[in-house]
Amino acid sequence: MVTRRLCCPGLFLLALGGVPPAFSDPTDIRHGSVEESGAPISLEGGFTATWQHADWPGIHDEAGASIDLVATLPMGSGTWTLYLEGSTTPGKEGVTSRLPEVNADIGTALNSNGKGRLQLSELHYRLPLAVGEFTLGLLDPAGFLDRSEVANDETRQFLAAPFVNNPTIGLPDYHLAVAWHHHATENRPGITLELGSAHGLADNGGSYAELVRPGGKGIFFAAEGYGHLRRALWRLGFWVNGADHPPLDGSGRPGHAHGFYATLDGELDTLRWNLRGGWAGARVSPATTFAALAVERPLPGVTLGAGFAYTGASPELEGGADRLQLEGYARFETRSGLEITPDIQWVRHSDLRKETGDTWVAGVRLTWSF
Repeated sequence: MVTRRLCCPGLFLLALGGVPPAFSDPTDIRHGSVEESGAPISLEGGFTATWQHADWPGIHDEAGASIDLVATLPMGSGTWTLYLEGSTTPGKEGVTSRLPEVNADIGTALNSNGKGRLQLSELHYRLPLAVGEFTLGLLDPAGFLDRSEVANDETRQFLAAPFVNNPTIGLPDYHLAVAWHHHATENRPGITLELGSAHGLADNGGSYAELVRPGGKGIFFAAEGYGHLRRALWRLGFWVNGADHPPLDGSGRPGHAHGFYATLDGELDTLRWNLRGGWAGARVSPATTFAALAVERPLPGVTLGAGFAYTGASPELEGGADRLQLEGYARFETRSGLEITPDIQWVRHSDLRKETGDTWVAGVRLTWSF
């Protein structure tokens, strides 16, 4: 394969192939894209910096940054992948602490004290076989499930979390798991299965010792089918998170989270669009319904994006309220490889809380791949 320029921090997609050129189905190593180069080892990375201002009283302006480094090493019939991720510490009264859904890039690599760090986020072995492709090790489930080529990369596309992944899906954060992917063709759907711990790295307080400690954590299982519909790519999925979740109304025994989701990517002339929807059980999941539309339009020297998302709060959530969110961005590319993206967002009922009203957030993002 030919190495293509990566984007971060969706940094690093390992191509699976077997799909038509309109929309592909790569797995995502958290931020951006990378393909095998055929060299003994491949090293690439990216740096992202953001600054945001909110018009809500008491919320401080916030600047943050992240770095992503990936190494791939072919070995035997498969490929080892190592992914290092670094993040700055979210400000105590900053935009991302008070409005967590407006920036999916800051705070993705934190220690047990909530401080930013450089961490090993993924380490896994990918083995293609005749019956499909297996990946085993420390994985990001978002790299295999709920994928989109229009709304999935917080460093080059939408910055807001609902336009990166469906908020009703109870995804662990970097967990020990095995995934199996069977490629789709133009005439036959494909499927992805993932089975692993329901407690990921963040769920274990950023501790690797706790991450590998067995017992009492439950399992996460997801099954996703996907296929081609003319110039569109559809996905339908089901998931179960077997960790003990306390009931939102404070009564009864802990339960398990579960739900369904769907996504559809398509093209209309030069306009690319994505539709997402989801449902989760209301007893233990704060976000129970979700619907979003995102569009992207490339123009000479700039790419424009706009999106609208609705997230329904569980009726069991005390003080909960449905969230509405809008985002628009313009990504300008420079000859030096630096991308500059002004961004504007509007949020009603941030974090599904009734007491948070309408909030405008303006910012800018810088992305550099190397």
